Amino acid sequence: MRLIPVRTGFFALLIFEAVIITLVTIAFMVNLYNIYTNLVYNESTEVLNLYTNVADSKVSYIEDLSFEVLSNRDIQKNLLQYNKSPDTHEGHMAFVDLYSQLFSRWAMDRNLVSVSSVSFVFPDGKRQNAGQWRRMNISDKKLDEIIKAAYASDGACGWLVNAAGYNTLTLYRLIKDISGNGFKPQGVLMINVDARILFEHTSAVSQKYKPEIFCIAQDQVLSRNPLTVDTKNLLGFIKNEKVYDIISYNYKQYYISTKESDYNGWRFVYILSSREMLSSINNINVIYGIILLLILAVVISIGYGLANSISKPIARLTKNIKVVEDGDYSVVFSNQIPGSRIAIAEVVQLSSDFYQMVRKIDTLINEGYVKQLTIMEMKYKMLQQQINPHFLYNTLDTINWKAIQSSNKEISVMVRSLSKMLRGSINEADIITVKEDLGFVEDYIAIQKIRFEERLDFKVEISASSYYSKIPKLTLQPIVENCIVHNLEKYSGICEIRVVSSITDGILSISIEDNGRGTDLEHVERVLNGQAKAARRSIGLKNINQRLKISFGDQYGMSIENRESAGTRVTIKLPYLEELHEDVIDS
Repeated sequence: MRLIPVRTGFFALLIFEAVIITLVTIAFMVNLYNIYTNLVYNESTEVLNLYTNVADSKVSYIEDLSFEVLSNRDIQKNLLQYNKSPDTHEGHMAFVDLYSQLFSRWAMDRNLVSVSSVSFVFPDGKRQNAGQWRRMNISDKKLDEIIKAAYASDGACGWLVNAAGYNTLTLYRLIKDISGNGFKPQGVLMINVDARILFEHTSAVSQKYKPEIFCIAQDQVLSRNPLTVDTKNLLGFIKNEKVYDIISYNYKQYYISTKESDYNGWRFVYILSSREMLSSINNINVIYGIILLLILAVVISIGYGLANSISKPIARLTKNIKVVEDGDYSVVFSNQIPGSRIAIAEVVQLSSDFYQMVRKIDTLINEGYVKQLTIMEMKYKMLQQQINPHFLYNTLDTINWKAIQSSNKEISVMVRSLSKMLRGSINEADIITVKEDLGFVEDYIAIQKIRFEERLDFKVEISASSYYSKIPKLTLQPIVENCIVHNLEKYSGICEIRVVSSITDGILSISIEDNGRGTDLEHVERVLNGQAKAARRSIGLKNINQRLKISFGDQYGMSIENRESAGTRVTIKLPYLEELHEDVIDS
C-alpha cells in the first residue's frame, strides 16, 4: 500500500477539480451564448408582433371614429343644411355647429391622443378645421389629391402618408347623405394623425437594446423616434420569406425582423445592431474569463493552506493524546489550538472536543471535594433553620391559650388557623391532594371571615371524587387571596367567591370565581407568556401557572377570563385521579 500525505493528496485533488470545472464552464458559456442569441431573436419577433397589433388597433379605432361622424344624425343634419343653403343664416349656423362637433371628437376622446386635427371639406371647397392648426396645413395639391381619392373610394376609408406634414397619416372618407335622399355626397372628412404618438408603444426589450422600429406605408417611412440608420439603402436587404435575418451592411451586422399588418398592409420593421445586442454577453464572457483565472489561482492557494490546516492539527492532537494517557491533564492549558487564517471545521471541532473532555475530567475531580463540603454546610443550615419554626409554633400555641383564657374566641380561631397554615406549608410535601390544599383555603377564609364578617361570602362546590387528585401545594389559596385583596380591601360591598370543579376527558378543572370588577386580560396573558413585567398580583399567578406545567406537563396550567355578569374566573387544569379514597367511598 502506497501512503500519500494528506497535504499532497488534497492539493492534487483540488487542482484536478479546478480543471474539470473550467472545461465544463467554458462549454456551458458557449451553449448559453447560443441560447441567449436565439432568445433575443424570438423575443424581438414577439415585440414586433405586439407593436403591430397595437398600431392596428389604434388605426381601427380612428376608422371607427370616421364612421361615427358619417352616421351621426346631428352632423348629417348640419351637412344637409349647409349644402342646401350655404349663404343663409341657417347655413352659417350649421357650419359653426359642425366645428363644435368636430372639435369635441378631437378634444374629448382620450383614446385618440394621436389625432392632431379633424377637417371637413364641403363640395363648394369651403373647409372646417378642428384641432392643432399646424397639422391642418395641407397644400392645395395634396388636398385635391385627397378629395379625388375620397370620391374614387366612394365612401370607403383611405390613408395618405405625409400629406399634413412629415411623419403624419391622413385618413380620408367621402361622407354621403344617409337620410334616404339618394346618398348624395356631402363632403370629405379628413383625420390627421401624428405617427410619433400613434406608434408610441415600447417594451422592456426595446428599452434595453434600443432598436430602430418604424413603419413603411406607401413607400414612406414613419417612426416614433428619429432614425439613426439609413433605411432607404438598408431596406433593400430585407428578405420577405424569413421572420428574422442577419444582414451585413457597411461592414456592420444588423438583426432585422419584419411584420406585415393584417389590417392595412403596412409593414413594420425591427432593426438592431448585432454588436449592441450581443455586447453585454460578450463583456460578460471576457469578465468571466478573467474571474475564472483569478479563482483558479485563489483555489490553488487555499488548497495548499487547507492541506496544512488538516495535517498539522492532527499531528498535534496525536501527540497530546499520548501525553494525556500518562495522566498529565495540564496539556489542556499548555497546548491549545493556535490561531490561523484557514481551519477545517471538523478538525477544529475534534481538537476542541478533546481539550474540553480533558478540562471536564480535571474539573470533575476538583468539584468532587467541593460538593462534599457544600453538602455538609447545607445540612448544618437545615438543622439551624428547623429551630425557628418550632419556636414560632410554641409562641402561637401560647397566644392561643391566652386567648382561650381571655374568652376571645376570634383571636383563638385566627391563631389556630394561622398555625395550621404555617405548619402545613413547611412540613408537607410539594405535591399534595386537592382536599389538603383546600384545607389551606379554609384556614385562610376562617381568618378573613373574622376580619370582613358578612361581606365575605365563600362557598366550595367541589365533588368528593376530585379530593384525591394531585395538586401543587398552595395553589388555590393565593388565587382566593387575590379575589379578596382586589374586591374587598379596595371596595365596599359583598364579595362572593365560589370554588367549583368539573371533569372532562380525564382532566380536572377547578375554577375560582368572584363577582368583582374583572381584570385586564391582555396584560395578564402577556405576563403569563413572559412578554410583560409582572406586578405583585401577577407574579403569584405566573408562579402558579409555571408550577402546574412543570409538575404535570404543558397541556395543564391556568387560564383567566372575565365573567359575562361581573367578576373574574380563574381556572386551573389538573390530571384527574380516578381512584377513590376510602373516606370518599364511605361518604
